[in-house]
Amino acid sequence: MKLTDQDLRILEFETYEQYLESLIDGKSLQYFGDRENLISLYRTGYRALTKEAFEAQRNFLQVAKDPNTLFSRNIVPKDTLLQELAERERPNRLGLLSTIIYIRCMKNSVEISGYIDYEEGLRRVHRDQQYSNDWRAIFEGRTVLYPTPVDLLYYNAKTDRSWKNNTRNYRILFDPRRGIIFRNMHDRKDIHPDPVASFYGTNTSRTEVPSELYEQAVLYDHVVRKNY
Repeated sequence: MKLTDQDLRILEFETYEQYLESLIDGKSLQYFGDRENLISLYRTGYRALTKEAFEAQRNFLQVAKDPNTLFSRNIVPKDTLLQELAERERPNRLGLLSTIIYIRCMKNSVEISGYIDYEEGLRRVHRDQQYSNDWRAIFEGRTVLYPTPVDLLYYNAKTDRSWKNNTRNYRILFDPRRGIIFRNMHDRKDIHPDPVASFYGTNTSRTEVPSELYEQAVLYDHVVRKNY
């Protein structure tokens, strides 16, 4: 996962107040006149990150900048699936491995299922972002990872509704014979999540993981062969 200079700019600020001050320029003051009013407006999220989003993004960038500093660091997860995800966190961050998580589970007495792009999920940490993930809490067992309508695929059995979303790592395709296909956007290889197939794609393996948290959990691990 490559960080841009714009991403890393947030790390220049030790506090949220320093970040807000950096956004003030002559043109902004010309329009709004008062410095304090402008700061108050920025605090609402207008043309700026909220305090919660700033702190979450800064924490994430500190982790992402150093792949040795992980959300799962110094945590020994109790559930088998979380143990497997902890082992895969660093190679997913580095872009060496791309893991798709399939989960089928009960939530509020409703069966839901879905496919999660793990690396994309690791980036979705802003507290004011819809369906954000608190990965420290997930690895510590204080909250549970569920598929959501913003993940690759999501299905709610009660409403019989499904959602699909392309991510920065995958495009969703449909084959009349093989069904769903996830195309990796880095090496253009296809992942076939057909559970009865013997071939899941080039450089791709399928691991069914026993878990006390879910009815079913499966990991599709794709070793990325980048074209550069």
